[in-house]
Amino acid sequence: MKKFGQFLKKNKHTVIVGIICLVLIIFVFVVKFTFFPNEGTAIYGDRLDGIEEVEIKEDQQEEIKTNLEDREEVSSASVSIAGRILNVIITVNDDVSLDTAKSLTDSIDSALEEDQKDYYDTQVFVQKTNDDASFPIIGYRHQDNDTYTWTKDR
Repeated sequence: MKKFGQFLKKNKHTVIVGIICLVLIIFVFVVKFTFFPNEGTAIYGDRLDGIEEVEIKEDQQEEIKTNLEDREEVSSASVSIAGRILNVIITVNDDVSLDTAKSLTDSIDSALEEDQKDYYDTQVFVQKTNDDASFPIIGYRHQDNDTYTWTKDR
């Protein structure tokens, strides 16, 4: 015990700095867990519970893309999923009207099963390669609705 006391006397500044550092580290963790308590949980929380049962597989995504690209009005299409949102980007030919572009959503809905439509929101971006004042347009179908809501006509 005598040696420990001598060590403290010789290194009193080092021991004080060490104790202050230890207190600061504990303080940082307390503040971190106070302000960010759920940092380790999933980004979507429990929003995606049950997605395995109605998952839109790669072949269905490819079917949506093929259905769209087979239509003569469409020059290209892409499909992606982010959480519970199905994103579809469609590039249409320059001579396509707004009503025709809006009707392209039938090709998307025909590839999905009813329980998938009830689980996923669908977001459709329709664009043209040229500068048209009416495009791009965005359509959105909430999982509880059967119809798409479109951006206001310009």
